[in-house]
Parts: sequence; structure tokens; C-alpha cells
Amino acid sequence: MTPRSSTLLTDDRSVSPFSGALGVAVLASLLLAAAGFVQVVTGAEPAFASTSLLIVLGLAPVAVAVGFAALGRPAVACGVLAGLAALVPGRILLDLQLVADPAEAARPELYLPASLGSPSPALGLWLLIGGQLALGVAGVLAAHAAGRGAEPEAGHTSWLPVVLAVTVLAALGLLMTPFDSDNAYLLGRGAFEGPMLTLAGLLLVAGALPLVAALAASSGSAELARGCVLGLGLGSAVLALPNLVAALAVPWLHVSTGPVLVLLASAALLLRGLTLPTDRGPSGQREHDDAQVGVDGTAAAEAALPGGRRLQWATGALALLTGAAAMAGALTAQLVSAGAATAPDSAAGPWLLAAGLLVVVPGAAMFVPGLAAVVRPVLSVVWAGVLLAGAAVLDVAVAATGLGATYTAGQGVVWTVTAMIGATVTACCSLVAGMVEREDSEEAEGLSGGQVPHIAPTVITPLVATVVLAVATFGTPVIAAPDFVPAGLWSEFGTPSWGLLAATLTVLGASALVPRSRPARAAALLVGVACLLILRAAELPLTASDIDGARAGTGLWLAIAAALAALLTAALALAGGRGSR
Repeated sequence: MTPRSSTLLTDDRSVSPFSGALGVAVLASLLLAAAGFVQVVTGAEPAFASTSLLIVLGLAPVAVAVGFAALGRPAVACGVLAGLAALVPGRILLDLQLVADPAEAARPELYLPASLGSPSPALGLWLLIGGQLALGVAGVLAAHAAGRGAEPEAGHTSWLPVVLAVTVLAALGLLMTPFDSDNAYLLGRGAFEGPMLTLAGLLLVAGALPLVAALAASSGSAELARGCVLGLGLGSAVLALPNLVAALAVPWLHVSTGPVLVLLASAALLLRGLTLPTDRGPSGQREHDDAQVGVDGTAAAEAALPGGRRLQWATGALALLTGAAAMAGALTAQLVSAGAATAPDSAAGPWLLAAGLLVVVPGAAMFVPGLAAVVRPVLSVVWAGVLLAGAAVLDVAVAATGLGATYTAGQGVVWTVTAMIGATVTACCSLVAGMVEREDSEEAEGLSGGQVPHIAPTVITPLVATVVLAVATFGTPVIAAPDFVPAGLWSEFGTPSWGLLAATLTVLGASALVPRSRPARAAALLVGVACLLILRAAELPLTASDIDGARAGTGLWLAIAAALAALLTAALALAGGRGSR
């Protein structure tokens, strides 16, 4: 059988996308390197001689992909480009801050503010953005080429918990202070103390790191996964190195913890990417990290089970850490006052505490062998509760830090952001664990994907009703008051709206999986949906203490109705939902 890593070169259908991906990637690197020679804003210079650094950072990541392609490892090259491209949306937002307000950008390698004025964008900025867009296109083409040239095989997931932990470390470092500054015009501020575009860009990058790592693990190609991990390591290093070099080169800038954490995580990702197992062994055979092929040519079925069990343990551990961080975020101060005034606190703290408990309970159950597979689908839904409540908690910090030096972010912000990132990583790990569980159960029963028992069509009608009510729940206020205008999905979109959007998408995703799941797992998914809806209804009693005239809004009754519909649908799935395709 033709090894996967050479398929991209031998399959004529894949040559064009792969070659195109490399060509666009080279163009992207040239644009990014060229940006180091010219100004990004008119009449301004960087804080230090950064041209050489910018050239290296523009060329080196793509050079790694080209090098793997030259060595006959196109799947690894595609993974590198895909990993780099995953960070592009966030990096573009970071660059766009130079358009919105360069003085707030805090990019010493590109621009040193000399006043509070806002100079206009120059050629260098458009070269940067053009290079990022080209890199994104290259990543899409590379992923397309890898998908057309790949053959499905068992996933390589034993390395996933380590990589997820490292990506979380990198994400936390990116959200921390990039440097300490003695210059009043160039302030070193953390993500939640800076402008909204910078916050959005850093959050996109922080979320993409663990998400892409999990998707790489489920790709079925060890070489593609290796490349993605390398690409994530290179991409995060490109973001952290300028801040660290600036702190070392400029006398009035000082090294902070954030870039150091990111670079340590980047080094770990690069090392892990270089040591991951490959699709080809010394004799050209594919290798599997969780199964050893016996003398008779058959793989021991039990060898795959420890890998799945380790993923369950990793999911449970991540859930416990996420819940603990959420509870810490609820119990610690979100803001610190710079003067004598008392810093305001978020009324949504108890709500976040409840969300943390909602994740901790199934997380602890993941360590019980008989309960892990039953509880995991529930955990695959309730993680979104941390985002739902966490976004509401952060609303106060985001609004208050916009008042200048009056308030600064407290430890509660750090813990809340950590919990939100941890919740996302938990969901990714749970998703991969579910894929392994499904493969193991199909192999044990000798079934193919089209023969797996699933719920009957009679359950579809109440399922659709559940989805409609759930979407209406998250789009309608739970609290009503005379002078209170809550953030929503359709209007008044604010920081809490991101949590509402995450919860809505989670419910839609879980509901889409229900018809394709076995009855027990379908019921567990629906129980998770019901728990998330109950958490939404709990917003009224847990957060309305500081709102004058607070009363139940339409969203409360919709949440209760949707939760009951979800539980009813779960009962129907268990009672009579067995069938076959």
C-alpha cells in the first residue's frame, strides 16, 4: 500500500493544491519579510532595530514547510501550513489595531508612539495584512491537499493530553502582559486591559491553539498531526519573540512572564512535533502508537483501549481544573482600584460558580470506569456553561478597564479566562475521546459506521422542538427590569453575547449528533443540553440581586420549557429509540 506521506506527490489530483499551497505560502513569507523594511504607519519608527528579526520571523515558518516538502514529507508540510493558518484570523485583528489606533497597539517591533496622535497606515501595514491573508489561503489549500491525498486510519491520540496542556500554557502567556514599560506612550498591558481589537485577536489565537491540536489528533494522519503541532509552535513563537526581544533591547522595557511562557510552550510544541510517531516505520509500514501488530498480522484489540481510557482521564482532569479555575474566578476580585475608590464587582460571580460546579461533577465521574463513557457526552455539552457565565463575569472588567488607569484587571480575570480556555480544551479532548470510544465499540461489535444502532425517527420531532426552544432561550433575556438592557444575540451585542453564542452553537452541535448516536449516548447529550438550559434559567436567581425591579423575562420560561423538552426527548431515545440505518 502506498504510504500516506507520499500520496500527495503521487496522486495527480493532489499535486495542484499542494503545489499551490507552497507557492502561496512562499508569497506570504515574502510579503511578511518585506514589511520589515518599510514603515507600518506614516512618520514613525520601531522601538529598536527590528528589521532582521521581522525578516526571520516572516521567512522561517514557511521555510520549515518547504523543507519538509523537499524531504518528501508533504503531509508534514501541509500540517505546518495548516497550523500557521489557524492563527491568521487573530493575527490579522492584531494588525488591524494599527489601523484603528496605533498608540494602543503595543507593537514595539513595528511602531513606537511618540504622542497620543494616530498616524495613518503606511505600506508596511498592508504588506503585513496581505502576508497574513496569503498565509491563510495557503493553509486552506494545504488542508484541502492533505484531505484529498489521505487515507483513513486509526488516530494517534496518546500525545494529545500533553499537547493540549502545552497549548493552554501558550494561550495563557499570550493573554498576559507582553512586557513591562516605563514609557507613558507605550504601555505593557494584558489582553483584558487593552483595546477591543487586540483582545479579540488574542482570544482567537488562544482558542485556536488547543482547538487545532485536537482536530489534528482526530485527522487520522500522524504526519499531518506532526505538522500541525509544529505549525502551532512556530506561530506562537512568532507572536512572542518580538515582545521578548524588545524587552531585552530597549532600556525602558522589561521582560514579563507572558512571552517567556509562550516561548517555553512553543519549544515544547516544536519538540513534541519532531518526536511524534510517523505514518511510516523503517520498513515503510504504518505505525500506530496505541496498537502493536502481532506476529499473525492482527492488532490486539485490547491495545486500543488504554489509549481511550487515558483520553477519558485527561478529559476528567481538564474538567476538574476548569471547574476549579471557574470557581476561583467567581470568588476572587475581577477589578483592582488604582485609587481610594472601591472597585466594582461582577454580579455574575455566583453564576460562574454554578457553571464551575456543573463541570466538576461529570469531570469527577470520568475517573469511574463504569460511568466515564456514560457521562462524557454530558461533559461535551456543559463545558459551554463556563463560557456562558464567564463572558458575563468579564463584562464588568472589559467595561471598567476602558476607563483608563482607574481600574486594573484583578486575579479574577486571570482565573476566569483560564477557566474559559480550559473549558474549550476540555470540549476538544472530550470530542476526541468520543471518536475513540465509537471506533472501539464498532470494532468490538464488528459493525461499520452505517450499521451502528441509532435513535428512531420518532424522536426527531421532539428533538427539533428542543432545538427551537433552546435557540429562543439564548436569544431572549432571562431577566427583565425597567432600566436594564441585557446583552443579547440579536441586539445589544456585547461581551456576554459571546457566551450566549457559544452556548447556542454547542446546543446545535450536540443536537446534530443525537440522530447519529446510540440511544444511551443520545440521551446523555440531551441531558447535557438540559443542564445547560437550566444554568441559563439560573441566571435570574443568581445574578439579579443588584438589578432594581428584576423579574422573570421570557427567556426564563423558554429555558424551562426547553429543558423539559430535552429531558423528554432523552427519555424517548432511551425507551424506544433503537433502530438501524
